[in-house]
Amino acid sequence: MRTLRLLATTIFFITFSFIQQISAQEDIKALKAQIKSKEDLISANEEILLSGVTALKRVKSNLERFKTSKKATKEEVNRKEKVVASMQQRLTKLNSQIDNHKKELEVFERKLARKLKKEEPTTETKVAEKANSLYEDSTSNQQKEILLQKEQLEAARKKLDEERKARELAYLKEQEALRLEEEKLKQLQNQIKAKEQNISKEKNTLISDLEDDISINEEILISGKEGLAKMKSKLEEAKKDPATSKDSIERKQAIINKIENRLIKIENEIDAKKQELAKIKG
Repeated sequence: MRTLRLLATTIFFITFSFIQQISAQEDIKALKAQIKSKEDLISANEEILLSGVTALKRVKSNLERFKTSKKATKEEVNRKEKVVASMQQRLTKLNSQIDNHKKELEVFERKLARKLKKEEPTTETKVAEKANSLYEDSTSNQQKEILLQKEQLEAARKKLDEERKARELAYLKEQEALRLEEEKLKQLQNQIKAKEQNISKEKNTLISDLEDDISINEEILISGKEGLAKMKSKLEEAKKDPATSKDSIERKQAIINKIENRLIKIENEIDAKKQELAKIKG
């Protein structure tokens, strides 16, 4: 009887340990999926942000040219400046969202690191490491050199892309700082002219706001499609490169899909606002 109780206890602990191991593996799998989804979301939003910064530069350049034209009126200049300010605010908000997503990603990565630290290397991992070691031993020095050069090229491309993003974000921050300064001056001007009669009507204001929103979305949509075309071209090049991994191709495709979905939402928003504008104008 005592032997049976001991055997039952042993079986219970073994089963409990096995269940814990399975649960830990499921947690790790779920965390990896969350990390990948969050990384793809960040990449997609960064591409939208960079496309938006390109659109912002174009709109600001058009505004400066318009100011020197004969058609420029105070009202139209103010309106176009409002469009620029609205674009800057939206892009700044998107940048803040990206920063928040990155913070959430860091939390997931720390959780995953803790989970992995508790897990011992599995037999599959050891077999994979052994197979990888054998492969490396069988690889010629020339092939190793080619692989190293490709890794260096990929690292250089990544660094260049990061520098490009950093410069665009620096431009955005600079423009946002200038916008805030301009906003302060406008507030002071509004205080001075507080007694000035407001002759604009609600309907005209609504029409103006809708037209501005449509203009903003169309600029972002144009630049977004340009960025999407570039990413698709890069994906096709990656597919032709035998050194590109399947996971890398799938990730690029996932990012493209997210960007396409985001652009579809922007197009739908444009159509909805145009329909609303048509109803107001009657």
